[in-house]
Amino acid sequence: MKLGFYFPCCIARVLEGMLRSRNRRRTCLFWSGILASLVTVFLVVALKDALLASSFICSTDDIMNKHVKILCKGLAEQKKNHPPVGPISENKLCQELCGQDVSSQLACHTFHLNKPTVFTLNNGHKKVIKSVISTEDREEAVDEPDEASEVYWNKKSGEQYFPTREELQSMAITYASNFIGHNINKDSISKLMDENNLYKTGTEIVEYHKNFWLLLQDHEFLMSYLLEEFRLFPRVLGTCSSYYAVEYLTPLTENAMRPFSLTWRERLWKGLDILRYIRKLETIYTEHIHLCDIKHSHFGWNKSGNVMFLDLDSVLPENALLKIMENTPSCSEDEDCSYFDCKGRCHLRTSKCELERVNTNLQVVCDKVFLGNTDSVISLYGLLVSYEGNEELSEALELCKTNKGMTVDGMLDVLIRASNHLLY
Repeated sequence: MKLGFYFPCCIARVLEGMLRSRNRRRTCLFWSGILASLVTVFLVVALKDALLASSFICSTDDIMNKHVKILCKGLAEQKKNHPPVGPISENKLCQELCGQDVSSQLACHTFHLNKPTVFTLNNGHKKVIKSVISTEDREEAVDEPDEASEVYWNKKSGEQYFPTREELQSMAITYASNFIGHNINKDSISKLMDENNLYKTGTEIVEYHKNFWLLLQDHEFLMSYLLEEFRLFPRVLGTCSSYYAVEYLTPLTENAMRPFSLTWRERLWKGLDILRYIRKLETIYTEHIHLCDIKHSHFGWNKSGNVMFLDLDSVLPENALLKIMENTPSCSEDEDCSYFDCKGRCHLRTSKCELERVNTNLQVVCDKVFLGNTDSVISLYGLLVSYEGNEELSEALELCKTNKGMTVDGMLDVLIRASNHLLY
C-alpha cells in the first residue's frame, strides 16, 4: 500500500512494510493520529501566542493578567512603601482600573502595533486606555537625547539624586516646547507632575519620575496633551502610572473591507466633516500638521459630532517631518525620503532628501479614504465611491488624488453640490 494519504507514515520508507499487516496498519494509523494531533495543538498555541504578541488578536484575560493586575499590584506596593505626606487626592483613573469587576468593563483593541496595549474601559463613561512604550522598546529619533538620563544620577554615596520641582518643571517645559515647536503653558506640565504624584511623598520615588518621563516622551500622548485646546485629537482624560486615558470616538468604520452601512447622504456628510478637519490642520496651528498614516478607521467622531484623528503615532508638525527628512543620511530613491503617507523626494545628484513634502493630507485622504485605494492587493471600500455619485464628484476625486494643486475648498464645493443635489 502506498502512503500518499498518510503523511506521518510516509516520512520513512521502512513503515511501508508495517502496512502489509492489518494490525500493524492500525497501530501505525493510531500513532499517526496522535502525532498529528500533538503537532496541530502545538501549531495552534504557537500561532495564538504570535498573534497576541503582534496585536493582531487580543483577549480581555490577556489585558487583565499582563497589564491591569500587574499595574494595580505595583500601585498597592508603592502606596504601602511610600505613604504620601499629607492628604492628596486619589488618582481617578487608577481607581477605575483597580476597581471591582473591572474585567467586565474591558474590551481589547487589535492592530495597535505601536503600543503595548490598547483597550476600552466602559464603566458608564466610555474611554480608551493606552500604555506608553518602555524606554527599552522605544525607537529614539535621530539626535534626540534621552532627557531622563540627563536629569537623574547617583551621588557618590550611592543615593539617587532628584532635581527640585522647579528644576524638573523647567526641563520638562523645554523638552515639550522643542517637541511642539513653540513655548507651552507651564500649567500643563505642573498638572502632569501632580497626576504622577511627584514631590508628594517624604522621599521621591524613582518609579514615579520614570513614568512621568515615559509619558512626556510618548509621541501620541504628547500630541494629544499639548494640543488639547485645538480639539484636533482625542482629549486626555487622565493618567495612571505609564497608562493614560483618552475620550472614546466612534470610528468611520471598523473594517473598510466591508460595505458602508451609511446612506449615501450620510457618507457625503462624513466626507464634508473630514474635509473641514483637513482644512483645520492647515490653518489652526502655527504650522501645518501632517497625517502620515491615514486610514478609514483613524477618523472618529465624539458625542458632539466633531471629527478627530485617532492614531497620532505618525502625526507630525511640519518642522518635525522636515527634521526626519533632514536626518536621513542618504537616499537613492524617493521612498527613502518618505515617512509612510508623507512622501518625500530624493535629490539624485546629492543623494540627499529635499526638505519638502511632495504630497498633501488632502491627496492621501482622497486616494485612500474617499476612493479606497491601497498600495497592496487588498481592496477597500471608498467612502465616496457609489453608483449614486455624479460625474463631477468622480472627476474631482481622481484629480484630487494626483494633483497637489487641488484645494480643500474646491473639494468642499463639489461635495456640497452633490449633497444639495439629493434635495431635489
